[in-house]
Amino acid sequence: MRAKKGKVKKVSKRAPGKRAVKKTVKKTDGGMYLIEKEMGILKEIASITSKDFNLKEILDRALKIVMDASNTDAGSILLVDKSSDTLYFAAALGDKAAELKKYRLKLGEGIAGWVAQSGRALITPDAVKDKRFNPKISREINYRTRNMLCAPLKFEKEVLGVIELLNKRNGEAFGEDDLELIDVFVNYIAVIVKNAQLFIENRARIQRLEHLADISRFVNSTLELEPLLDSMLSISTSMLNAEAGSILLLDDDKDELVFAAATGAKKDKIRNIRVPIGEGIAGWVAREGKPVLVADAQNDPRFYKKADEKTAFKTKSIICAPLLTKNSLVGVVQILNKANNRNFDDEDMSLLEAISNQAAVAIENAKLYENLKLRFLGTVRALAEAIEKKDPYTRGHSERVTEYSLLIAGELGISGKELEDLRLAGLLHDIGKIGVDEAILRKPAKLTAEEFEVIKNHPDDAAKILDSIQELREVIPAIRYHHERFDGNGYPQGLSGREIPLGARILGVADAFDAMTTDREFKSKLSYDGAVAEV
Repeated sequence: MRAKKGKVKKVSKRAPGKRAVKKTVKKTDGGMYLIEKEMGILKEIASITSKDFNLKEILDRALKIVMDASNTDAGSILLVDKSSDTLYFAAALGDKAAELKKYRLKLGEGIAGWVAQSGRALITPDAVKDKRFNPKISREINYRTRNMLCAPLKFEKEVLGVIELLNKRNGEAFGEDDLELIDVFVNYIAVIVKNAQLFIENRARIQRLEHLADISRFVNSTLELEPLLDSMLSISTSMLNAEAGSILLLDDDKDELVFAAATGAKKDKIRNIRVPIGEGIAGWVAREGKPVLVADAQNDPRFYKKADEKTAFKTKSIICAPLLTKNSLVGVVQILNKANNRNFDDEDMSLLEAISNQAAVAIENAKLYENLKLRFLGTVRALAEAIEKKDPYTRGHSERVTEYSLLIAGELGISGKELEDLRLAGLLHDIGKIGVDEAILRKPAKLTAEEFEVIKNHPDDAAKILDSIQELREVIPAIRYHHERFDGNGYPQGLSGREIPLGARILGVADAFDAMTTDREFKSKLSYDGAVAEV
């Protein structure tokens, strides 16, 4: 007998008395429902991430979606902090959520720590009976944990954190359906977290490169040692997110390190503290010529406690790097205490090395410049003293005029190169007298009109002498016009008011004040108040 043409009907094999079709339909309906629920969650999360890339807000809102879908009373997302091997609460919702942000869990601690360490999901129908459960946080925030579902947030093989759901509503317990429900979600959120971490890391790298460029620009634009050290420390502590830092420079003569710069409110208390080479962490770095990262400074046998004792500052962790130029030690830089009780890492140390390599050359150049400047200043002082030997009545006059001038300049807010130029002008303001006859300079009586005309030439003579020295040309105006008067009755050109350079006006006041308060053979000095009144 031939079968009728048409569709072939498949018959399912089943045990007697069972309705296979109905069973299959029921299973399919449940699976479809779960898939629809998962798709709904993913759509909602996709909606969040397409509008914003604020990780905290994404995690908060994503957590709420999953808690609602799983009918959960409370939940949190904890992320791994690699620098301290801990989990921190990146998102938390529920009755006591706000109190959780202060807590951290070590990897392996509690159920969340176990899941993060093992990389395996866990359902605990009765949390208190699970040996892995740590009741400390629940007890401290007064929250009763009945049951839990905890799953790892994994990107490839890396565990980035965990999501934990606490206390299913209506007295139910978590089951495999709940785990299946969030399985897709955890993979999706792991990708979001990884992308956010990469974004933050790249942004941090860009910022660090910008800071390195800032240091590079600065070290190549200044030869002033103190501002160079201060700037280097400021940028380094900011870049490494640290509490404080210091730079110790090598004193070759004594084989010691000297605190030359420091950050923080009590930085002046450690200035000039000396550390022998080989002593303390800084001394060890100076001797070995290589950087070191110390996570627990107080328990490191190399730690030098004297600076902490003097400042009442507690050093917890240190990165210390040598300042080297062509294998010659200039000093060391040390950065202290990573913010938020975190630990420094190898990337921080590499960054400090990069800063140190740039700064060492600049510091050496600045020190050479400082030494040259001191020698130059010594030569200027010797020249000033040689001039004063022609006139015993004015011994020390140039030093006093310089001191008064700098005090006046300080009150006027003058600093930097202007202040240094004023210092040189004060020391050399009478250099023109080198060509004046000693009989006139040493005359114990009042000068005649003719003699005074000779004296009046000394500012112009000073300008002619100094014009041949490139480094002193900028101080000439202050010296040349320091005998001008505001009313126009001075010399050599009869300038008045603001026609007179400011440096010359300052020198003029300082010069007059010293003349009035110094004894001469032909006149007695005025009192301080008398001289001030005359000025």
